[in-house]
Amino acid sequence: MCAGAVALALAMTPTTAQALILEYAGFYDRMKVVNKTDYPLVTLAFYLNHRQQGHPCVIRQAELIHKEMRLPVGISPRYELLLPFDPKLKLDKAVLALSVDDESQCDFAMQLRFSDPLQQAFSGAELDQLASQFDAVLKRFAGFPFRFLQPDVSGVVVQLAPDSLMTDQRHVSQRGDAQGRITLTQQQLVELETLRFSEPPLWIGPYIER
Repeated sequence: MCAGAVALALAMTPTTAQALILEYAGFYDRMKVVNKTDYPLVTLAFYLNHRQQGHPCVIRQAELIHKEMRLPVGISPRYELLLPFDPKLKLDKAVLALSVDDESQCDFAMQLRFSDPLQQAFSGAELDQLASQFDAVLKRFAGFPFRFLQPDVSGVVVQLAPDSLMTDQRHVSQRGDAQGRITLTQQQLVELETLRFSEPPLWIGPYIER
């Protein structure tokens, strides 16, 4: 099971059928953990996941509101929020206002990811280190004493770009599953020397075996 997508417990207030208001503080607190120098390989993606269709909801507009000011927030082509990391916005109790298609079917989520979206070649040791940093971040999110109940990250999940291939040091190529994903367990990572992708992966997230 891919544990890259995690429910995000933020205060959510529906305003109209297509609008949401969320507190910025919840985003800031999670970014603060990931931005520590202990986790240079990890970043966070925030998005709305469609409950029935299983893909990101369409976000039409996003802005941060604080002290009667409105700051536009970037939205990626995959409808991920490009939020600033700003302690002043938390201090000012800023809120995030979103205009979303089919809002009633959307749940907020976050995903831990590899921090370099352009990298195409990896060593097994690098991906094993990434899995270890994913594990440490998830346990920090869980907090004490619940971190001891948090399942261990046991590898990584790679979301391939369309028509992309993964090739190992033996020149054996592999395509993704029906969802375009490849799961690499820690045991596989230990045995791997190098991996190369014909295109940069869309994302690499944590894998937790259930």
